[in-house]
Amino acid sequence: MWENMSYYTKEFSLFHRLTSHISKSLNFSYTSRRGLAKGLKRRGGLGFLPGGASSAEDEFLKTLDLRGKTVFDVGGFVGLMTIFFASRAARVVTYEPLPVSRSKILDNVKLNRFDNVNLRDVAVGAEPGELKIVYDDLMSGGASGDPEIGAELTGSAATPKSCVVPVTTIDLEIEAGQPVPDLVKIDVEGMEYSVLCGMRKLLASRKPWLYVELHGTTPLDKQKNAQDVIRTMREGGYELYDVENARIIDPAEPISGNVRHVFGK
Repeated sequence: MWENMSYYTKEFSLFHRLTSHISKSLNFSYTSRRGLAKGLKRRGGLGFLPGGASSAEDEFLKTLDLRGKTVFDVGGFVGLMTIFFASRAARVVTYEPLPVSRSKILDNVKLNRFDNVNLRDVAVGAEPGELKIVYDDLMSGGASGDPEIGAELTGSAATPKSCVVPVTTIDLEIEAGQPVPDLVKIDVEGMEYSVLCGMRKLLASRKPWLYVELHGTTPLDKQKNAQDVIRTMREGGYELYDVENARIIDPAEPISGNVRHVFGK
């Protein structure tokens, strides 16, 4: 049954889509009462509502000591992680090529008066060039430059759209003057391995912490993506941690496509 579902319906439940539709119509600013942005100001969304269980991802990220550190937020979406990082780290460089998402990041950064965020309007990949990004106007957080995910979104999303954006690499960004990151968070809807391929010089020279969310259109595709990402991290000498299951991944353990968030240090 899972194999017969579209990427859109697999990744975004009906409840998720309904809450997104509601939150998009809310444009007032407030102090968030939940999630990573709790206590910070934001615009839009349903963060003004109290309660809600804290995710394993949120709880883990709160344990990281980011004092004095530089964070690269690759795939910024609306900036909730960006403002969380900005509240704890010395500097944040956020990469978000989609204009509709980038404007929301700017709003949330300005509301909190953060002056330690550099927002970059480019995608990140394995090599410089251009990339077609496909997204749904309702669920822009699922925007992807992955061809297979893009094809599924085009055929299944309620209001599919696309745009062509410039692409750079993390190594080129550092060569051009961006600060060397201590933590790189990657959430790019299926292009995680491409981002890692574009930062091989950094991985070899500085070995920053890596926090990666893994995606795929099918179980087989996600398995392949997980294998590529985790193999690259293992080859770089990283100790890997399965965030959802709160466990260190044994170096000899076969790579599973069930890992959703992996942290490496």
